[in-house]
Amino acid sequence: MEISFPLIMQAIANGLAMGGLYILIALGLTLLLSIMKILQLAHGEVYMIGAYVVYYLAVSFGLNLFVAILVSMLVMAVLGVILERLLFRPCGDDYVASIVVSIGLTMILQSFAVSAFGLFERSIPRLARGAYFFMGVAVPKDRIVALFIAAILSTLLYIFLKKTKYGQAMVASAQNPEAARLRGINPHLMSPLSMAIACGLAAVGGAMAGSILMLTPFMGILPLVKGLIIIVIGGMGSLPGAIIGGILLGLIDGIFPVFFGVVVASIAPLLIVVIVILIKPHGLFGHE
Repeated sequence: MEISFPLIMQAIANGLAMGGLYILIALGLTLLLSIMKILQLAHGEVYMIGAYVVYYLAVSFGLNLFVAILVSMLVMAVLGVILERLLFRPCGDDYVASIVVSIGLTMILQSFAVSAFGLFERSIPRLARGAYFFMGVAVPKDRIVALFIAAILSTLLYIFLKKTKYGQAMVASAQNPEAARLRGINPHLMSPLSMAIACGLAAVGGAMAGSILMLTPFMGILPLVKGLIIIVIGGMGSLPGAIIGGILLGLIDGIFPVFFGVVVASIAPLLIVVIVILIKPHGLFGHE
């Protein structure tokens, strides 16, 4: 296949859009690992359910797509609070128990999705139609919109964590839980708040994936794996690490298949993980 400039630009646009999706799910996983100390393996299914909520609101009920995404964020945030209260809080500090619970939740949500939505593929309406033209190359608008949404949400999360009372309390809980308790920070408030934010971000990522790609009950598996890879590369608890890792992984997924083929593109992230672990075991921006 001839590699042309338009093909390269298209690959970069696709990679950046996918990077935006990965960033949203990685940010959620980072919050949950840092604050709740759990590996939420059902986070991909939250991403999937959020996408289906958008699909039915926008397609079946005719709601504006962006309003549907906002509603899905709120619905999944409430679901996150319920999951934290009923499933994860009883696990306490038992890390293994939380993993078992999340695996069981994954199976339940996947089975529910298959039964309720069926196995056939669906699609959410495009985030934007048409294309922007850059140096004679057409770049689909929906890719640009997806990247813009991811950038806005990442910025808002950063501002929330750094500039607001509850955000600073969440950061304190992540850095030193015992000291945070002594300062009067309630962990039973921080945990559901982090779960709500993580699930809301996942819902947006799922909606964008359902618009750019396709909607299936198993669409959450790959983003979950990508999110975990990003955390390893960027460093647990690091927002800059999640953002840079997401962009890097997205570009690999977009560009590598063009130059090196699908097989190399699928192996490359794992090789990067191995290299990063050997050089910096706590990730590029992680701390001991």
